[in-house]
Amino acid sequence: TAVRTFSASMIMLPANTTKTTTKQERKEAQLSTKADHDDGIISTDKIHHDDSSTMGKSSVGSTEATEQSDFSVRKPTIQDEFKSKIVQPTNTLKKNKNVEEFTVNKLRFNSVGLLGRANEIRTLQACLDRTLEPNRRTKEIIMISGYSGTGKSALALEMNKKVNSAKRRAAFVAGKFNQYRSGEPLSAISEAFGKLCHKCMLLDDANERVKSSICEKISGALRSELKNEVHLLTRIIPNLNEMMTINAHDAAACDNINTTNSKARQAGLHFAIRVFIRIMSSYFSPLIICLDDLQWADALSLEIIELLLSDAQNGNSLMIIGCYRSNEVDGTHILSRTLRHLTDTGDESLYLTQINLGNLREKEVNQVIMALLSIDDDSRTKGLASICHKRTMGNPFFLLEFIKVLEKEGLLFFHLGLFQWKWNESNIEANTSSTKNVVHLLQVKMKKLPLEAQGFLQCAACLGSSFTLETMLSIWKHQTMFGTRSAASKRSTDELLDTMVKEEYLETPEIGNYRWAHDNVQQAASSLIDEESPASFRSYIGELWIREIDEDNLETCVFDIANLLNTITADVANIEYAKINLKAAEKAKNIAAFDSCSKYVSKGIDMLPENKWASCPDLTLKLFSLGAEAEGFLGHQSKMESYCNEVLSQKSISTLRKKDAYMSSIHSMAHAELRYEDAIDVSLDVLKSLGIRLPRGDIPCRAQAMVSLRRTVRMIKKTPVEVIDSLPVMTDPLKLATTEFIGNLGAIAFLSGKRKFALLAMLLDTRQVQTTLSHGLYHLSASSLAVLAMLTLSVLGDVDTALCIGEYALKMQEKIESEVEKARTTAILYNSIFPHVKTLQSSLKPYLEGYQSGMRTGNKTYAMWCLSTHSVLIPYMTGKPLKSIEEQCQVCVSQMTELKEEEQSTCTRIIWQLCLNLMGQSNATVELRGRAIDEKEDSSSVLGNSTFPIIKTIAYSLFGEYELGASQEISLLNHFELNGGHFITMMYMFHQALCLYAMAKKNRKTKKYKTRAKILRKKLTASFKRGNPNVVHYVCLLNAEHAAIDQKKDAKDVCKLYNDAIVISARGGYVNDAALAHERFADFLLSNVGDTDEAKYHIEEAIKCYTGWGAMRKVEHLREQYQGVLVGSSTT
Repeated sequence: TAVRTFSASMIMLPANTTKTTTKQERKEAQLSTKADHDDGIISTDKIHHDDSSTMGKSSVGSTEATEQSDFSVRKPTIQDEFKSKIVQPTNTLKKNKNVEEFTVNKLRFNSVGLLGRANEIRTLQACLDRTLEPNRRTKEIIMISGYSGTGKSALALEMNKKVNSAKRRAAFVAGKFNQYRSGEPLSAISEAFGKLCHKCMLLDDANERVKSSICEKISGALRSELKNEVHLLTRIIPNLNEMMTINAHDAAACDNINTTNSKARQAGLHFAIRVFIRIMSSYFSPLIICLDDLQWADALSLEIIELLLSDAQNGNSLMIIGCYRSNEVDGTHILSRTLRHLTDTGDESLYLTQINLGNLREKEVNQVIMALLSIDDDSRTKGLASICHKRTMGNPFFLLEFIKVLEKEGLLFFHLGLFQWKWNESNIEANTSSTKNVVHLLQVKMKKLPLEAQGFLQCAACLGSSFTLETMLSIWKHQTMFGTRSAASKRSTDELLDTMVKEEYLETPEIGNYRWAHDNVQQAASSLIDEESPASFRSYIGELWIREIDEDNLETCVFDIANLLNTITADVANIEYAKINLKAAEKAKNIAAFDSCSKYVSKGIDMLPENKWASCPDLTLKLFSLGAEAEGFLGHQSKMESYCNEVLSQKSISTLRKKDAYMSSIHSMAHAELRYEDAIDVSLDVLKSLGIRLPRGDIPCRAQAMVSLRRTVRMIKKTPVEVIDSLPVMTDPLKLATTEFIGNLGAIAFLSGKRKFALLAMLLDTRQVQTTLSHGLYHLSASSLAVLAMLTLSVLGDVDTALCIGEYALKMQEKIESEVEKARTTAILYNSIFPHVKTLQSSLKPYLEGYQSGMRTGNKTYAMWCLSTHSVLIPYMTGKPLKSIEEQCQVCVSQMTELKEEEQSTCTRIIWQLCLNLMGQSNATVELRGRAIDEKEDSSSVLGNSTFPIIKTIAYSLFGEYELGASQEISLLNHFELNGGHFITMMYMFHQALCLYAMAKKNRKTKKYKTRAKILRKKLTASFKRGNPNVVHYVCLLNAEHAAIDQKKDAKDVCKLYNDAIVISARGGYVNDAALAHERFADFLLSNVGDTDEAKYHIEEAIKCYTGWGAMRKVEHLREQYQGVLVGSSTT
C-alpha cells in the first residue's frame, strides 16, 4: 500500500511542488539549451530520435558477439532506482527536468544508451586519442555506414561527449544533407560552419569581460588572410556576417569587384574555405565536423571534404566524421570515388577509419526491451523480443518506433496495481503485422492523426530537414488547400507545432527553429502527399513561398524554392519559375557549384516559352550564357557549344550583350581543345565588330607592335605623375568589354608559343596601357603596365624608363580595388625589372603577398610562380641552408601538384633535385635524376625544358664538369638575356662564365672560351654599374677569374681580387658563393702560384662553407679532388 501511495503521488505531482525560476535563470537555461543543440548535443531522453538511434552490430574488425555480451546496458531494479526517486524531495530535482522523466510508467529510452557499440566506441576513442597527442597533427576521417536507423548519427555524436569530457578547447559541429534538397550545394557544410560561428558568438557572450573576444581574433585573422575575398565565405556560411559584423551593403558591393573566370572563382573559394578551417582549427583543438547522410551530398561538398583533409598547410588536427547509408552507395557513387582518392593520396598524416553498423540479433533486441522496461529477468521478455525482432528485423530505430506504437495502441502498458509493465504476446501477434520498413510504420501512425495535422506534416515535409516558425506561418496560413476549415492563425500553427514536438515528429534545436527528429520521419510525412499529384503539391508550396517572401530574403532560401518548383514534371512554360531557377543558378555559380548551376539553368530553359527570344530576351540570354559557362567548366563541350550557338545565332542581340557566350566559346577553343589559332581568329573578329582593328599577318603585326610600343612609352613619359595617380575608374560597358577581350586574346597569343602571336601579344598590351591612360583604371591596368615595363627593358633596353613604369604599375595596383592581377603584376615586376636595382631579399615580402593574393582571387598560376620564387629560388640564390630549401621544395611541389600547376611543379622539382644532389641524397652529381625528378623522363614541360640546362650548368660548375657547362651556352644564349629576362639569368651567366674561364685555363691556345666568358662578364658588369646589387659578388669573382688567365697580371693583384670576392660574398650572406670563391682561389694558388699551404687553407674554408650550406656531396667531391693537399689537415 505504501508503495502504491508513493507511486501515485509521483505520477500526479502537484504543479506547485516544482522550483520557481527567475526570468534570468530561464534566459540562462535557454542559452544553455541553444548551445547544446548547436554543438550537436542531444539530451538523453531524445537520443532515440536520431538516425543512430542507439544500437546495432559492428562489422568492422569485430568478431561475432559472444554469449557474455559487452553491451553497456543499465538495468536498475525497481527497489534500487525507482524507490530512491520516489522518496527523493522534489525540490532537489535538476532544474528544467520534466518530472515525467522520473515516473515509473514511462518507457526508459534514456537507459538504452549505445547498446552493442563497445568496439566502435573504442575505435572512435583511438581516433580521438591520435588527435589529442601533443606535438602531433593528424587529419582523421571516420566513415560510419549502415542501413537507415542502425545508429550512425548517435555513434558519431558519442564523439561530442568524449571531446567535452577531455576538458579542452574543442569544437564538435554537425550538418546534415537532405534527400529533398539534393540540388542545394554545400547544405550540410554550410550548416556545420554556421554552427561553428554561432559557437564562437556564444563563447563571447559567456566571456564578456575578456578584453579581446574570440570573434574579434578569428575575424581579424580571416580579414588578414582573405582581405575582400572574405565575402566568398559569407555566401555559404550562416552567422559569419554577424560574427564579423560585415555590413550587407559592403558585402554586395565587393561581389562586383573582381572579374574572374570560372576556374579562378572555384580556386578562390577553395582557398577561402581552407583558410577558414585553418583558423578555426587553430583555435579549437581538435575541430570535429560531422556530416550526416553523405549519400545525398552534392559533388562540391565532397570536393570540399577532400580539400580540407588534403590541406598540407593546415598544421592543426582536424577530424571529419561522415555517415551514409551503405545500401545507397555503391562502387560507382561519387562518395566511393572520393574515398578512393583519399586512400590513394599516400599522406601519412591522414587516417581513414571505416565503421559499418548492422541490425540487432534477437538476443540484443531482448536486452533493449529489458532496458526500456527495467526488467532483470530475460526470460520474461524473450517472447516479446522475438515478436519485435520478427516485425522490425532488428533495425534499432524501427524497433524503438515499433515499441512506441505498442504502447500507444495499449498493447504494452504499465500496470499501477502490479507496479510493472504488462503485455499479451498473442494480442500483439494478432494486432500487428510485419511492415516493409519504419517509414511505412510511421506513415500508418501518421494517418491516424486528424486531417489538419496530416496536412501540416505534408506542408512541413516540403520545407526541408529544418525550417523556421516564420516560414511555416507564412505558408500554413493558406491551409485551406489542405482541406481544413478553420482560419489560419499564429496560435493554431503554434499548437500544431507543439503537438508535432510532443509526438516526437519534430524537435526544437532553438527557439523559432524546427527540425525533423529523423529523416525517416520526414520521408513518412512526405509519403502522405497524394501519390497522384506530389509534384503539383510541392510546386504549389514553392509558389506560396515565393508569394510570401520578400526579395531581400529570397537569396537565403532560393535553392529550396527552386527545388520545390522543379518537382513539376509537365512541360509547362512558366517565366516566373524560370526566373527563380536563374537566381538559383547565379547563386550556385557564385560559390563555384557549377554542377548545381548547370541543373538549375537546364530547368530554367525548359520552363521558357517557345517564343522565348521574343517574349523574354533578357532572361533567355542570361540563362543560355550562364549555361554555356557552367557546361564549359564541367567539360561538357557539346552542350556548351549548343548554348553558345543559340546565343550567337540571335541577330537582334548586339555583340556586346553576347560577350559571355563569346568568352565561353573562345575559352573552350583555347584551353579545352588547344585550338589557339581558331580562338585568336574569333577574338579578332569580335574585336573588329567592337571597333578594334588588329593586324593578322606576321609582318604588319611586327611593324605595328614596334610602333605602338614606342608610342606608348612616349605617352607614359609625357603624362605627368599626378595625372597617372588621379586616373578615374573605367565605367563604360563597351570599353570594359573590349579590354576583357583584349586581355583574354593576349593570354591566348602568349600560350600559343608562336613568335607571330608573341608580337600580337606585345601589340595588345600596348593597346591596354593606352586604354588605361585614355579612359581610366580597370582590373588589368596594373599588370599591362608591368608587361610594358618588361618590354621597355627587353626590347628597347631602356632600364631607367622600365623602372619608372614598374613603379607606376605598383602604385596603380594599390589603387585598383580588384586584386585578381596582383600576383601577375608582382611576378612580372620582381622577376624582370626590380632585381636590377633592388636586392633579391627585399622582394621576399612582395612575392609572399603576390602568392597570398593569387590564392585569394583564384589566380593560382601566378600564385605558384610567386610561391616557388619566394620559397625556393631566392633562398637558393642567397645561400640559405639546403636542408630548409629542400623542405620548402616538398611543400611547394605538393601544393602545385594539387592545384595541377605542372609547369611550376617541374621547374621547382628541377631545383629540388639539384639540392638533393648537393646534399648527397642522390647517387648523381650533375645528372638531375633522383627522388624529385628524372631529366630523361620529365621532358614535357615547355619551361622545364628551358630550366633543365640552366640548373645543369650550375651543377656542372659546382662539380667541376667545366667542358659540359661551357657547351650549354650555345643553345641558351638566344633564350635568356639579362635585360628583361628572369633574374635567374644572373646566376646562369655567372656559372656559365666560370665554366668558360676554367676551360680557358686548360686551353690557353683556344680563344673561344675566353671570348665568350668575357661577353658574359661584361653583361654582368654593365648591370652592376647600372646599380644591380645582386651581381656584385658575381662580378668580383669573375674579375678574379679573368685576371687569373691574364698572364700580364701580377699574382698579388689576382690574390687580392679573389680575397675581395670571398669577403663580399661572405658579407652578403652568400655562403654558397663564398665557398665557391675559396675553391677557385685554391685552384689558382695551386696551378699558378704553387702555394700549397695557402691553397690548403682555402680548401678547408671552402669545406667549412659548403658544410654550413649543407652540400655534403660537394664536400666529398672536394676531399676526393684535393686529397693530396689535405693530408694532415685537422679539418673534419
